[in-house]
Amino acid sequence: MALLIAFAGGAGVVLLLAPSRWRESPSGFTGTALVVGAGIISLLSFCLGFVIQGSLLRWIITAACVTLFAFGRVRYVEQIRKAEKPRLNALLLGILVMGQLWFVTWLSLYKSGLGWDGLFNWEAKALIAFRHNGAIPLQLYTSGYEITHAAYPVFLPLLQVWIYEWLGHINQSTIKLIGPYLYLAAVLLLISSTRSIVNSLWVAIIAVLLFGLVPACILGEGSVSSGYADFPLAVVWLCALVQSIEYLRTGTLSAARLTGASAMFLPFVKNDGLIALLCLGMTIMPKVVRERNWKAVAWIMTPSFGVWFGWHLLIKLSHVKEGDLLPFTLANLLAHLNRTGNLVHLTTQELFMWNHWGILWPATLVGGAFLVSRKRTDTWYPLVVNALLPLLLYPCVFLFSAWLPYEQHVKAALPRLFIHNAPAAILLVSIACGILLGFETDENVRNRTVEARIPEPRTLPV
Repeated sequence: MALLIAFAGGAGVVLLLAPSRWRESPSGFTGTALVVGAGIISLLSFCLGFVIQGSLLRWIITAACVTLFAFGRVRYVEQIRKAEKPRLNALLLGILVMGQLWFVTWLSLYKSGLGWDGLFNWEAKALIAFRHNGAIPLQLYTSGYEITHAAYPVFLPLLQVWIYEWLGHINQSTIKLIGPYLYLAAVLLLISSTRSIVNSLWVAIIAVLLFGLVPACILGEGSVSSGYADFPLAVVWLCALVQSIEYLRTGTLSAARLTGASAMFLPFVKNDGLIALLCLGMTIMPKVVRERNWKAVAWIMTPSFGVWFGWHLLIKLSHVKEGDLLPFTLANLLAHLNRTGNLVHLTTQELFMWNHWGILWPATLVGGAFLVSRKRTDTWYPLVVNALLPLLLYPCVFLFSAWLPYEQHVKAALPRLFIHNAPAAILLVSIACGILLGFETDENVRNRTVEARIPEPRTLPV
């Protein structure tokens, strides 16, 4: 029931904001609704939790989700008749998706524990919130007692406590369903995006297969089955990326609004979401500057930076200290530039860690080079920026590591950080494979190109 209400709220937002063509894609609609719905639950729980708690908080959030869905329902009824017709290879894709979802759910519930961060950084906050009537108390930030990393955002703990509130008791096994819930969203978004870019179900099958074959995404710390916040951040990032690609292809304000609605949760999942926001900003900026569409960039970036500013203002005013990183100052940067060579070595070592990634990162480098060689900016640019640029940015964070020795920090955190952009890398590799194998039938692009060449009718003077 808890996750169903979240989906209803997300579906309402998608119906109200999304382009009409996007609503006609069942996979894109459902995947986006799953992600946005989870974000709405967490953000509303956090904001409203400072003034109301208990069953009143739960029912107000439920009412908000149901209201959003009710406003979008009329459009839903109209659009479902226009939804794309299933094909024969869609049956294979459906079997593949359901098989992977079953496997991930089985791993999460029966074969994988919450892990250290899952228990002490995320689950601990959920337990505190449950003991305080479903809301995280302000004392967690003002008491100065650092029982958990209070500076970490609370997207995942508040989604966990939302489930606890509906259950009426704590059940750490049940909250492991959040992983499969977001895994389904990621798979559907990959299917939708591959269909949008190359219009081929076979490429969607490649994407789903690759997603299930990356070990770090399935097992271990930060994975879908671990209870860490790294996989949720990866899925939210993928959702925002998919919407931004839609904006790049169509240029509509509706696509920009849905991109902003997805991206606003990035800084609320983890502080590392700022890297994702930087990559998304670089993704849309060339089009925005070229067309001078400042309204679009306001829709895309303002909500996310508003959430980021609000969260860090709370942390700043509460005098919460971040123990893992030094302040991001020029003096600290210059003092630790001597780490650069070792960071390059450790990063390269991680990228070729076959038991973590398989051949994902070498394939991403090759696939990125192949897409760039085709000189179709609308295809390669957003994928390369979001899949490959983080491989340079994330290691730079450890120039400010406060750990001694800092190498231990790199080895503990870097594998989980690369999970964040792994779905974008999977999307890039799938598109490159599909084009290389001749599966590209980009009818939508051709149709839009023809439509763009047709002049608009002009009114003759009387």
